[in-house]
Amino acid sequence: MALGSSYAAGVGIPAQSGGICARSNRNYPNLVAAKFNLDLDDVSCSGATTANVLTSPQGPNPPQIDAVTPSTSLVTFTVGGNDIGYIATAFGCGTRGAGCTVNPNQLATSLSSLRVSLTTLVSTIRSRAPEAKIVLVTYPRLVPPITCPALNYTARGAQVVGSTGQGLEQVFVEVAKSTHVLLADPYVLGDVHGPCAPADESWVAGHTVTVGFPYHPTILGHQEMARLTEQVLQS
Repeated sequence: MALGSSYAAGVGIPAQSGGICARSNRNYPNLVAAKFNLDLDDVSCSGATTANVLTSPQGPNPPQIDAVTPSTSLVTFTVGGNDIGYIATAFGCGTRGAGCTVNPNQLATSLSSLRVSLTTLVSTIRSRAPEAKIVLVTYPRLVPPITCPALNYTARGAQVVGSTGQGLEQVFVEVAKSTHVLLADPYVLGDVHGPCAPADESWVAGHTVTVGFPYHPTILGHQEMARLTEQVLQS
């Protein structure tokens, strides 16, 4: 069972399905399912928040958690960036004419709320699928220590997006630790695999793409997210 937003769905990577959800048949959930010979129910959806996973429909799609059943053996999820405006900020800072600011107090409040929502999500998954293994897959790191033209960020933009991504990562790590779920963490390896890396080493796209979607995991990124997920399941 795959839950989550566009970072799970694989927006822009062919072949696409799922209507507004823009799911790829080469996203990391598909790769993990193939590795372990599992039937996959992928309900991830681009633009989803934790509310869309837990309680709120997204367009014609019911809350994603409705798909989890007692027979579910594995749940992966990547969600939370849209709750704190991370993706919107990444795009906004990449468009030089757009505003590129984050209110620190508002961000702190959003991160605190996200921590609660993700904890609730884990609890709800466990209540619906008591025997399932659960893997939280983090967002690959978008802004490396040294930025480059591929991001199309000013120094201020890089700081804003980078610090927001770091806050998101911290919440993921804290939630994984407190709820005792497995953690596949491409973020911690991503300082040399962001948009500034060579194409054959980049896990996340920059401002301009040929395949995929700006500021989202590349095909290689999904392969690495799958590899890390497989690794924690096998360890």
